[in-house]
Amino acid sequence: MGERPRNWRRITILGASLGAAVFFFVAGIIFWGGFNTVMEATNSYTFCSTSCHEMSWVHEEYQDRPHYQNATGVGAACSDCHVPDAWGPKMIRKIQASREVWHWMLGTVDTEEEFEAKRIHLAENVWRSMLRTDSRECRNCHDWSAMDLEQQAARASREHARAFEQGMTCIECHQGIAHQLPEAWDESPVWAGRFDVVEVAEGAEAAEVPLESEDLGEAATVDENLAASLDWESVPATDLTLFLPGQASIEWIQDGSEHGGGRAVKFGDRCIWCHQGEEADIGALAVAGEKIETFDLGDKRGHVPMSVKAAFDDEYLYMQFQWQEGEHAPLPFVDGGMMDPNNPFKLTVGLSDGRVELAEQGGCWASCHHDSAYMPDAPEAATLVASDLAERLDLTSGNGVTKYLAESRTDIEIKGRRGAARGGWDKLKEEAEIQELLDGGVYLDLARYNSGDGSVESGYVLDERHFSDSQAIVFSAEEQDGVWTAYLTRALKTGTEGDKPLDLSSLYSLNVALHDDHAGSRFHHVSFQYGLAFGAETPEETFGDDMVEINATRVTR
Repeated sequence: MGERPRNWRRITILGASLGAAVFFFVAGIIFWGGFNTVMEATNSYTFCSTSCHEMSWVHEEYQDRPHYQNATGVGAACSDCHVPDAWGPKMIRKIQASREVWHWMLGTVDTEEEFEAKRIHLAENVWRSMLRTDSRECRNCHDWSAMDLEQQAARASREHARAFEQGMTCIECHQGIAHQLPEAWDESPVWAGRFDVVEVAEGAEAAEVPLESEDLGEAATVDENLAASLDWESVPATDLTLFLPGQASIEWIQDGSEHGGGRAVKFGDRCIWCHQGEEADIGALAVAGEKIETFDLGDKRGHVPMSVKAAFDDEYLYMQFQWQEGEHAPLPFVDGGMMDPNNPFKLTVGLSDGRVELAEQGGCWASCHHDSAYMPDAPEAATLVASDLAERLDLTSGNGVTKYLAESRTDIEIKGRRGAARGGWDKLKEEAEIQELLDGGVYLDLARYNSGDGSVESGYVLDERHFSDSQAIVFSAEEQDGVWTAYLTRALKTGTEGDKPLDLSSLYSLNVALHDDHAGSRFHHVSFQYGLAFGAETPEETFGDDMVEINATRVTR
């Protein structure tokens, strides 16, 4: 008897007939294809940017950001940052998005005003998610293992190396990379404990400073400028670039919503670590009025290259400064174009020794405030005259509010909350407290050369700027073929109050400011803070990596 023909209808797969199995298989392919088509469609740039009315405002911001358009042509769509690649997390995110669709249907965010009111809440949701996932979506494109720090710019290389060592994640530094930051974003509880905030809290007393009275030594006198006769050929030069700082006050620098480097300030970074090499660009922004400046500066040059040399012996610090004289560029907001007709230039050298908060990071910038003369929150002249502090501070001479340190105030307003003026010129501590700070060395040392009459002013900044004549600091200058050379001889210990006594084993912060072309007030070119050591054999081991830029050379006269 022959074998019976096979009945295909009786074949089953997991209890289903072959026909049914084929049907479900084909249906599954169609369903899966359709499902994925919808998934990809809702991940598209077009869908995100045009389907939701609330997206129109953030889309406009995004178009001005580097993820949308850049030199390489490599961009990121919304889903690249907001939707995970892995299937499981992607499904979870899509389910979460249903809640957003529901609010869209309800019209919860129908206007730009409603969106702005919820911006901080919406941003916090994203920040928390990225902190929880270690910035997972960022790492689809920006992976640690693919980074070559040696090929990155110095600023990026330093920050990424530190972030890797400390186990930080991308979002801790890159808030606002795609969207505008909400107001007071860095006060969000999301960042609680992540930033070591240095600002003085509203209504709080300034941090206590351990004070040790300085040994000023006996009064010294310098009879001649010994620096002018030194052999400077054997002393190495440090090239600085001075630039216009505009209205970038110490408050502006600490405000992360305006100055992204506010985070770096809170981490303890020095300005020079992030911005060295950018001086010309910063000065150009100020001159053009694109940022940090509201005054019309005309054709004033934005930066001035300067060569600096430093030497010393057991009695004196010697310095040489060289820079190119610029063409006269009248300031449009001044009658005659010259703020200081009597002085073609003024050269100021500032010193501090770590006793002033922020001075090791920004040097004399610690004394530049948002309410000083020609700054955005400078008080009116009538307010200064009527102030009870007019008897203690020089407020009626026409100079307005001069430089001062936060240590001399009970409160400093950083962000201008609720329309408050930034700074704290009117929050002066009592006289006894100011004297205690001065005795303890909590001040910035200044020495200024006036080219008009060759005079030298020695002084300091604490409650305000103080200048007097000095017998222990000598400047001179000469011009040849359009190049100015200035020489400084300064006693290590001048014996004068307000002149920082210099210890050859210590590290100092040095700043240079140049009021060129008859400039006055804040319209000067400034340097970043430079670490000054005296003949340190191993400055990295003695003072730490990247802390010493100028290592003075010991000389014999």
